[in-house]
Amino acid sequence: MSATYARKMALLRARIFGELTRQVTPKSYKIVEHFAKQPLGSEINSYYPPLKKFQTLLFRMRHFGLYYDDHLNFQEEMAARRKARGKGPPKKGEGKRAKKKK
Repeated sequence: MSATYARKMALLRARIFGELTRQVTPKSYKIVEHFAKQPLGSEINSYYPPLKKFQTLLFRMRHFGLYYDDHLNFQEEMAARRKARGKGPPKKGEGKRAKKKK
């Protein structure tokens, strides 16, 4: 009875103090060390530039004529051509369901 009690207390002590609960080989201990490190979240987030700020700046510069974006100009031109051909979304109450009821 005392041996099981001592084993349970050792497991409990290891869990409380953040130690390993069972014996680990040196080869397997590399995994334990890897997962004990802090995650790289904050370092990775600081690596990339703040894209939302840059995007809003570019949109403002484009609005004032200081920046020229070929891709956005092409998208706007294609949307205008689609609308001219009548391919845009239907007005409220003129969709397929509204036509079925008539």
